[in-house]
Amino acid sequence: MGKLSVAQRELVRLGKIHGYMRMYWGKQLLLWTRNPQEALRVGLYLNNRYALDGRDPSSYVGVAWCLGLHDRPFKERPIFGKVRSMTPQGLRRKFDLTAYLEKTSHLPSRA
Repeated sequence: MGKLSVAQRELVRLGKIHGYMRMYWGKQLLLWTRNPQEALRVGLYLNNRYALDGRDPSSYVGVAWCLGLHDRPFKERPIFGKVRSMTPQGLRRKFDLTAYLEKTSHLPSRA
């Protein structure tokens, strides 16, 4: 089971995603959608639908931050443009992914 599916399951089942995983997940929307506008629309929809802090102003800013709001521009690259990326390697350096997966692996995938 992938780390993103666990994060998405955590969002649906608990109404939250751990902060680092939430940032990583939000940035991955750029890979999964056709353009940044769609990434923002999908991110806000999912956040507002499932997150306990959905529709809160700071929650909107959190989704937009994943896509570059309030951050300096980075070297431009395909898909991400000038948005700061989060790589799987960087995630592992700053976040105990193994402990997170152990903690959340019990969450059911369906109701």
